[in-house]
Amino acid sequence: MLPKRLIVGLISLCLMIRCTGGNERCGASIRGACPPAWSQWGDKCYKQLSKNLPWAEAKQECIKMGSVLVMPQSQEETDFLQKNVYHWFWINCNDLQVEGAWVCQDGTTVVEYSNWGKGQPSSTSEDCAVVTDNGDWNDVPCDDLSPVICQRPAPQLHF
Repeated sequence: MLPKRLIVGLISLCLMIRCTGGNERCGASIRGACPPAWSQWGDKCYKQLSKNLPWAEAKQECIKMGSVLVMPQSQEETDFLQKNVYHWFWINCNDLQVEGAWVCQDGTTVVEYSNWGKGQPSSTSEDCAVVTDNGDWNDVPCDDLSPVICQRPAPQLHF
């Protein structure tokens, strides 16, 4: 049987605790809490699928796994994904509903961050977006086969 102090110490090492100002509410995310084969950055887990897919199929495969197609919300997040997951990939951004009205969502939340490359988006026949090797976004045909990264929230404890 392990001593109680050792158990408490191990739990403390495994938790990253975050408290907000005056409301006394704290949240903790468990380090390494993402499932095996998923990478964690901040409060998200990421997984690259083993094959390149068209955009709509990529989106559906992520949903089947209880996740969504990745949608970076900052350059730092994009940098992490390119360094640790894959250097170019589909993102959950398209103008399929209304040509020229790009909708970029992290699940169901619209993302304000964008990083379109110079002159992008550029074509009326390219309705889905990828992050390119240099981190810029580019519009491409949705039927292209591109790498897929799925994302989901990291498990959280609130107390």
